[in-house]
Amino acid sequence: MQIGEVVIWAAEFRLFILDGEVRTGSQYATFGRLDAARLKGHPHQNPVLEFAERLLATCARTLPSAVVVDVGLLGGPTGDWAVVEANMAWFSSCYAADPDRALDVVLRSAGPRSRPPDRDRPFWRNVLA
Repeated sequence: MQIGEVVIWAAEFRLFILDGEVRTGSQYATFGRLDAARLKGHPHQNPVLEFAERLLATCARTLPSAVVVDVGLLGGPTGDWAVVEANMAWFSSCYAADPDRALDVVLRSAGPRSRPPDRDRPFWRNVLA
């Protein structure tokens, strides 16, 4: 069991990541309420991308080659950025993100099993047909 303290997310963003690079993203919530907005041109665009760059520099090798990572701005006095969760790209709404760029990530994540990138093999499960 994991237990963490309750946090308030001032803003939450969904990032579509391909090969360790943010391909597209969007805001999807403000203080827990749906509030979709494009990342491009968003007032938090630079802080979101800077946080994502630091995050991916540290742990991109531990993620699948195509993944969605939700990040958020914590409400409160510090205004820190944190990871909300990682998601399967093929099961993640793109909200206001560029759908073509999001689709690149989705197609890789759901691509043919006969041609996966080597870095994705640790994430496979053996499933009986």
